[in-house]
Amino acid sequence: VSEQIDALEVMGVNPAAYLIMPKIIAMVFFNPLLITISMFLGILGGYFAAEFAGVLAPVDYLQGIQSSFNPFFITYALIKTVVFSFIIVTVSAYYGFYVKGGAIEVGINATKAVVSSSIAIIVANYILTQILLV
Repeated sequence: VSEQIDALEVMGVNPAAYLIMPKIIAMVFFNPLLITISMFLGILGGYFAAEFAGVLAPVDYLQGIQSSFNPFFITYALIKTVVFSFIIVTVSAYYGFYVKGGAIEVGINATKAVVSSSIAIIVANYILTQILLV
């Protein structure tokens, strides 16, 4: 791995603030936007699938959505999105920031980051569900 982090330190730049903070801000702010768009497109796709397949009348689909709609579920989804985004980016940044060695170690740390963030997301999902839904 190149000495880019050491070069930033020599220039007097805080490498964590320069390299990691923009990723955290971008992921935490834009991932909820992407989730909101995907929720809208999922509902729209369900509408078109029900209409074109002839399985359900459009009026029945819209009535079903309105009768089962709970606004808290949107809030819950956005809270989970922010928490999961933060976990993914911080765990990945940690493993990427402290990698030592060459390309093999980068691959090993990338695998560790994926496994660690997956476990952290499962634990966070359980905790958020217990706090917010139970």
